Amino acid sequence: MDAKEGKVKASVEEIATYNMLLTEAIYELLADKGILSKEEVVERIQKLKEETTINFRRVQ
Repeated sequence: MDAKEGKVKASVEEIATYNMLLTEAIYELLADKGILSKEEVVERIQKLKEETTINFRRVQ
């Protein structure tokens, strides 16, 4: 982070990885506490995909 300008300097890959890890950590904590199940998460992901106009490509 550039404290002088208040800007974060990171690559798209770094930001995507951070977001993925953060999301996974939150999901695991909620699942461990019995607040969410894997099925609920999968259902919500599907619902959000259907509601968005972004075309998700399967990355291999």
